[in-house]
Amino acid sequence: MPAQLSHRETRALFIAFADEELPADTAREVRSHLDTCGECQQGWQAYSSTVLRVRQVPRHKAPPALASQVLARVKRQRRSGLRGLQLAHAHYRLPVEVLIPVLLAAAVAAYLLVSSS
Repeated sequence: MPAQLSHRETRALFIAFADEELPADTAREVRSHLDTCGECQQGWQAYSSTVLRVRQVPRHKAPPALASQVLARVKRQRRSGLRGLQLAHAHYRLPVEVLIPVLLAAAVAAYLLVSSS
């Protein structure tokens, strides 16, 4: 007799179980665990009802221009590589001249708080 699935293993199989992609023997093991474990059964009910709601949402097709914009941006980012990434981050970085006094002030404030109590 094969060993029963653990809670973690059963929950990890929820996606494939909902999509009916599991082999028959694995699906039987999941179903068997769900029949005997109230905790996993509650988790499965919540998961499957969420999947059902998502499947009922009408699908909309993205505008054709969106796909071409996304592909163009991906191509630009591939061309610029790490240099483009560094340039993008440069806009959000603090200069060291500002960062050091702020960290020093925070350290002094923390010291004063600790020493006063």
